[in-house]
Amino acid sequence: MLNRIANDRLAKSFAKIKFKYQTVDWDAIPTKHIGIYIHVPFCEQLCAFCPFHKVVYKEELKRLYLKAIEKEIKERTMEGKVEWVYIGGGTPNLLTPSEIGRILEALREYVDLTNIGMEGNPLQFTPEYLHQIRELGVEKLSTGVESLKPDTLSHVNRAKADEAQITSIVELARKLGFSVNVDLMVGLPKQAPEDFLYDVDRVGDINPQQITTYPFMDIPGVQVAPEMNSKEMFHLIEQAHDTLGDHGYNRESIWVFSKTKKIYDSARDELVIDYLGFGAAAFSKVAGQQIVNPPLPLYLDMLQNGRTRAFQTTVDEKSENWRKFGHELYNLCLDPKVIQDMPRSIKFILSLLKLTGNVKGDQVTQKGRFFVHDLTKTIVESLPFPVSNPAAIINFEEYQKELQAAQELLRIREKTEQPIGEPPVKPIKH
Repeated sequence: MLNRIANDRLAKSFAKIKFKYQTVDWDAIPTKHIGIYIHVPFCEQLCAFCPFHKVVYKEELKRLYLKAIEKEIKERTMEGKVEWVYIGGGTPNLLTPSEIGRILEALREYVDLTNIGMEGNPLQFTPEYLHQIRELGVEKLSTGVESLKPDTLSHVNRAKADEAQITSIVELARKLGFSVNVDLMVGLPKQAPEDFLYDVDRVGDINPQQITTYPFMDIPGVQVAPEMNSKEMFHLIEQAHDTLGDHGYNRESIWVFSKTKKIYDSARDELVIDYLGFGAAAFSKVAGQQIVNPPLPLYLDMLQNGRTRAFQTTVDEKSENWRKFGHELYNLCLDPKVIQDMPRSIKFILSLLKLTGNVKGDQVTQKGRFFVHDLTKTIVESLPFPVSNPAAIINFEEYQKELQAAQELLRIREKTEQPIGEPPVKPIKH
């Protein structure tokens, strides 16, 4: 009952957020204390469970994209202290180390970079690649293994993971000074509970500094349905907690288990400070504004023609408070200074959590972990991401017309009859 009340309030709050596709005046948006996110949308094949903006890799398309993202960085007002840098996707390590270096060098012309993390497919992390990106200053590495079972991966159109290769990658990366995270997913189609628990135990043997166990997210853009409900996924993550405890891991948050304090967790960090996003469909939250870049065809057209069009909205206070509250619960430990500034409605939920034994003092109890798991999952699934959710766009028809025109121009440039990237989304019928 308490879960349903909190989830309903949160979802309704997020559903009210509406973006307008418009010209953004970046010069009027100050940056003083930020993170930086770089989106690389290319994949060799499109995994059915992934909700993020991605396209099938093409060499010519990558070349255009690199020029565009360097231009975006140079044209964006940016100063202040940078707390972290994440290079995500897609599959960022489809870019060569020198191409990653070009992006980082463009950023370093304006700000000092620290705490640089990069995601990637384990199949592309060769020893030479690891050596080169370490020299570029990348210090945190996250590889999306998701599952070690070939049958599970085949049902979501993902390449088979090679256990021996993953082991060698983790061992070499640790020797080179990387802090290494391995992602595993629970609730994938055709994934048996014992398969997930095997994955957890085996990756625990491989011994990365961090293991993140994500539940399957039912988000617009995902092409398959989960195998389990939220509670079933939670119980398996709790069993993973026990197994990973035997391997020497500590629980850092509801889904993250680690042997280091150098945590790679963009879901947590993006809730703490403002951040700027660069690249197609990248999200920014800065100076009270939420801004999302357009998808790849429009993004390339925008940079080529010197425009700064994006989805923009003012940060909604109610949804922002839910995000902050969710962040505190996600860490399984609440900061009293943050809680004291929460509105009465959230303090009421917290009082019920304490009354029902889900929270004791400032700590989430073992009983309260399911509430946190389910609320965090709801936050991620409810985020109003306009690229995949037309209902969140005020002037959808105007945006769709520009997107279709940009797709046509890109088709002509590529001399192909097929659109580059994802097709224009259709309005959701209510």
